[in-house]
Amino acid sequence: MTYALLPRFVVDALGIQTSYYEVGQGNGRPTLLLHGMSTSADSYRELLHELGTRHWLVAPDLPGFGYSDHTTPYTIPHLVEWLAAFCDVRGFDRVNVVGHSFGGLLATSFVLAYPENNDRLLLSAPAILNLDYPEFLLKAGISLGLVDLGTAVTQSPLWVNRQIKVPFHDPASIDNSIWERRLRDYGNARATADVIKAVAAHDVWQALARLHHPLCIVWGENDPILPISGVDALAELFPEAQIHRFANCGHEPMLEQQAAFHAVAHQFLSKK
Repeated sequence: MTYALLPRFVVDALGIQTSYYEVGQGNGRPTLLLHGMSTSADSYRELLHELGTRHWLVAPDLPGFGYSDHTTPYTIPHLVEWLAAFCDVRGFDRVNVVGHSFGGLLATSFVLAYPENNDRLLLSAPAILNLDYPEFLLKAGISLGLVDLGTAVTQSPLWVNRQIKVPFHDPASIDNSIWERRLRDYGNARATADVIKAVAAHDVWQALARLHHPLCIVWGENDPILPISGVDALAELFPEAQIHRFANCGHEPMLEQQAAFHAVAHQFLSKK
């Protein structure tokens, strides 16, 4: 199914022109949707359409992706302050946060930095475990040499068309409109190498013990980027968390198992 493009909004947050989608304004507490590396807020287009009548959803393009400005220094603390500034300029006193992959690391870091301003946290294959980065880059199909040169995205159409399918368990099941969006995302991705360096330099694992918010974790059982074994480590650390393992699903549950992801998100975000 093809979902229509939503209207974009733009605000200045910490001096960064930030593009974002917003639906369901005033319907409960706002929920921030933070996307992963080399993608954009369009990763949540289906969720915005399907849950926008029941939840207040706000999906920004992270700095250096989509239609948001790049920024320096590209570090997790700086991005946390950008996100806090975004909430401030939008007038959000308290939010729920949903984060996928790199967006999951940013979401977790934001909640840890501002625990009183956050309520519920939903993480989808979050990049919050200690990773072997050469192995991670190999799985993601990214050249360490390119990262050292300050980029991670080649302009080769053949490479990009292959690369956008790497995170999915069954690319043949994905609607063609998603490939069109992902190609555009790759064309707009200016900060992929910066993300890789930022994640490698930021260890959130030791701080996770301070996380006491209601937590929901979703992971694809066939994730080729961040293995499903990460769920076991998080389940042990957070025994009261909701844990959902999606069968026949790769690294992007919100796109590959849309109905299941929407159901989990609606149920979790509806709780008081």
